[in-house]
Formats: sequence, C-alpha cells, structure tokens
Amino acid sequence: MIVMKFGGSSLESAKAVQRVVSIVSGHADQHPAVVVSAMGKTTDRLLSIARHSAAGNSQAAARELSKLRQFHLTEASYLARAAQAIRLDAQICELFDELEGALRAVATGGTLTPRLSDAVLSFGERLSSVIVAAALRQAGIDAVHLDARNAIITDSRHTEAAPLLIETNARLRRRISRHRITVLGGFIGATADGVTTTLGRGGSDYTAALVGAALSVDEIQIWTDVDGMLTCDPRIVPDAHCLRSVSYAEAEQMAKAGAKVLHPATVLPAVRQGIPLTIRNSRNPAAAGTRVGRDNPCEGAVMSIACRTGIALLQLVPRNTPVTADFGSDIWDAFQQAGAQFELLATSRQELSVVADAAALTPAFMARLRSLAEVEVQDDRALITLVGHNASRNPSNLTRAAQQLRRMPGGATLGWCSDSRFAFVLAADALPAAAEALHNEFFGQPDPLFFVPNRASVVVAAAVTPRPRSLEICQASKN
Repeated sequence: MIVMKFGGSSLESAKAVQRVVSIVSGHADQHPAVVVSAMGKTTDRLLSIARHSAAGNSQAAARELSKLRQFHLTEASYLARAAQAIRLDAQICELFDELEGALRAVATGGTLTPRLSDAVLSFGERLSSVIVAAALRQAGIDAVHLDARNAIITDSRHTEAAPLLIETNARLRRRISRHRITVLGGFIGATADGVTTTLGRGGSDYTAALVGAALSVDEIQIWTDVDGMLTCDPRIVPDAHCLRSVSYAEAEQMAKAGAKVLHPATVLPAVRQGIPLTIRNSRNPAAAGTRVGRDNPCEGAVMSIACRTGIALLQLVPRNTPVTADFGSDIWDAFQQAGAQFELLATSRQELSVVADAAALTPAFMARLRSLAEVEVQDDRALITLVGHNASRNPSNLTRAAQQLRRMPGGATLGWCSDSRFAFVLAADALPAAAEALHNEFFGQPDPLFFVPNRASVVVAAAVTPRPRSLEICQASKN
C-alpha cells in the first residue's frame, strides 16, 4: 500500500484533476490512500474572503465567494456526468452554504479568530477531496471519500494543531480501506469534540505522513509541479538538475537553507519509521522523481545549492564588556520573544554576527536589540548554502566555492560551516551570478548515477567544464 499526496498546483483545474485521476489509476493495484490539498489558490482566496468579512466589506466578500463557488462548480462539471454530477453539485453547494454560515460568524464578530480561520480555510480541502473522489469514481475507480476531520484528531491549538497520535492512528486504521482508494483532504483535522482545526504550514504533507505511518505503507509519494528536488532553484538557475535521491538529513538541511523542498519536520511520523518518500511531478509522471530515505547516496559531495533573499546581516557588539554567555542568552531571548528566526554566523570576544529575515526587523524589535548592544545592519543581503552529507569535510569544496565567489562584486563572507552544509553571505544583487557560477562549478558535468541531467546545460558545459572533483569521493565509494 502507498500514500499519494497531491498539492494545489496538481489540482488547479479540471484538466489537472484528470491528470491526477490518470496517475492514481496507474497505481490502483496498490490501493493508495490519496491526500489532496485545496485546488490551486483556493486557500489564499478563502483567507481574502474571510478578511473582507471581518472588515465589514460584505460586498467584496460576496463577490469573491460567488467567483469561488462558480470556479468549483465549473471545474466539477467537466469531471462528473449524469447521477454522479448531480450528487457532486449537491455536495459542493452544501459545502458553500456551510461556508457562508462560517463567514457570517466572522462578520458578526468583526474579527477572524483562530478558530473561525480554521473553520473557513478547511473548506478548500473539503471541496477538493469530494471533487477528486467523484472524478475517480467517474473514471470507474472504486474510490471513497473520507472527511479528514473524522480521522485526524488534534488538540485545540487552532491554526497549528498537533495530532493526538494514539486516537488518530486508531481512526486511520479503521477508516482507510486497504481494498479501495480512500480520498481525504490534507491540512485539516478536528478536536475530540468535533471542532475543526488545521495543522499549519506543510499540513498536507503532514497528513500524508500521518496516514503513511499509521498504515505502515511501503512509500509516500508527494506529487507537485517539479520533477523532484533540484540542484538549485530553477527560478535562479533554469538549467538545474534533478537529484535521484537524498537522505532525510540532506533534505532537512536544504529546507533550512531556503530551498523550496519537502521539509522532513513535516513528515516526521514517516521519517521515524523509515518510510521512503518520493517527490514527483504530476505534469510529468514519467519522471522518476527524487527519493528521500535514510541512506546518504553520495558521501562528501555537494548535492544542492540553496538560496535565500530578503535577509539582513547584523553585527551585535556588547557595550563595555566582551561577548559572554549571558549576552548571547539575552540576544537569543530577544529573537525568540519577537518570533524572529535567525542563524548565528560567527562569534568573537567583541561581537556576534547573525543573519535574519529583513521583514522581522521591526522598529520595536530593533529598539529591543539596541537596548542590549550596538547594532550594525547590512540590508539587501542574500545567503547561498551548499548542501551535501559531509560536504565540508572535503576541503576542495570550500576552496572551489570560495574561488568562484571571490569574483563576485563585493565578494562573499563565509557564514558557517557544518558537516553537511556551508554558507556564504553576499550582496542580494550578486546572487543570480553567484548561484550560476557555483552551479557550473559543481554541476557542470553531473554524474548520471546521482542526478538526472538537464541536457540543455550539459551540452554547453561539457566543452568548458572539467568533471567535478567533489564527485570523485562518490565514485570511489561505488567501487
């Protein structure tokens, strides 16, 4: 048995849903549990409608709600026929009637409370799951719909609820069939007394992991709009290659560094059981995707380049005293209380250097920091991180990266170096050129054992780029 999770980009239209039906039918013999996100940008649209309602903009809310209702009814009309279509239309209309009730509660209270936010946002997955289940049945597939709120039992922390694992596992085992295809919405759950909750960021992946762990499945497939995990963000380096496999730890390091990839923290139940995850492309189902598991496929090599923009470099100098443990603790507390994420770059007796999201540096937060230290802020910074299991233990990796970045305007500063990643801080406007240079250096001739090469870039690079020396370690480990 497997779990197949489809994100919103894989369900953006009737045509996209039909692709999903085709993909699921190809795995029907494995009786998958299918976890779906809301269709396209539905969650964002629901949030906008709820905010209009809370602000008293009833006309704007009604207008957007009508468009959203029509979108779902129109797309559904292409997916079901005859009696199936009548039943599906009735289900969609019933859900929108219920949604209107939740929005009236928002408007009456004049505020979007966490509890009401969960109630409103849940409708995206509730709608998509009934639509996908109907589309599968229309295609002749034995599929049944499961309201996730009847299976994912959580605590009452609205917008970031935590599943109660004993109760959730028991219900999932009872309610998900091993002989039929079960479709349920991700991201949503309910308290033991039936109040709707949501699981927070990455919630649909988390739902897939909960289902997979409860049923001890053979694999969890995460279907999205890219071929898998890539060697770099394709918006920055269009010729990035697809990784064939990475370890859970490498995927986590990539995510922490800013890569838009699966974060193992959201699929921790599956990681604990060693259930492999595969990232695949619903628009290109023939591609094998990237497998995420326990093994490190390539020891000592750079496997990806992650980029982060919108950050600032802060240098914090204590007044009259050297850096002490108490000073570091005060700085840590200030960031924690502000909810601002940061990463420590370097320390000395004179100062601390950290990077933080520029958006988190509010006037109030900066006033707090300046009450503790002299603060110098360098705005418009970017962070570029090279990731690979024990990559920094191969000294040539650091040397080669530094040589490339030395050529960038303003240069780059080595931020930190751990076993599996090392990072540089540089000017934001230098990021595209820096990423391209590093990608050519480390992936100009990708080893096909570890990467699915982007042929367009390999043809060009082969004439000018020597074989990456970092992969010599990998080659030796295979022999």
